[in-house]
Amino acid sequence: MGLDGIATILSGFSTVAIAILTVFLWRENRLLRKAGSEPSLVAYFEPHPDGTGGLNISIANIGTGPARNVYFQFLGESEHFARYDLILDCTTKRGPITLIPQGEKISILFAIGFQLFKPKDTDSKEPMPPFNVRLKWTSLNGANAKSEDFLLDVKPYADLPGLINKPYLLKIVDSINGVGKNVGKLNNDVKHLSNLIEANSLENPVVKKVKGNNEPI
Repeated sequence: MGLDGIATILSGFSTVAIAILTVFLWRENRLLRKAGSEPSLVAYFEPHPDGTGGLNISIANIGTGPARNVYFQFLGESEHFARYDLILDCTTKRGPITLIPQGEKISILFAIGFQLFKPKDTDSKEPMPPFNVRLKWTSLNGANAKSEDFLLDVKPYADLPGLINKPYLLKIVDSINGVGKNVGKLNNDVKHLSNLIEANSLENPVVKKVKGNNEPI
């Protein structure tokens, strides 16, 4: 075989290799574009930001693209929900929520925390049984429909102090502290309040406050 024949064979191999590489790169780029617009939702408990003892159910988009046509549904036994004073009606499927952008969430008030540890039909302290929340959603273009269940359980939060967020009184104190020297004496007077913190757990029916040295008030 002459040099021309060898050159022709090598040229053919090169063409095949370039074609394979092109297909591989196209496939990888397609997967990257898909991964870059793929929403992913999770459901979890979250204390109400007002620090009032409320417990929210939050649905957050932790994926890389917006979630569209979001549905959520409670899958626990209906009698379990009926035994507790819930603010949210858990008997119906909710949605569609038009859009949850990437990195955003929605929060729904579920119940006042302590009521989840006190059934209506008994005086005993009995936490609400765990239940599943089913989420359904699609990507922005309406494709790639997904469904996933998330188990929610109030028991781990029963005796954890400080779950209630900083009350507005201390937020006001923080704002006053940032004003500066012009508030002078007022700033010093209000500063004494910063030693008071809320130490509630979700099962507490009343607000519990302690001093900075952990002494109850």
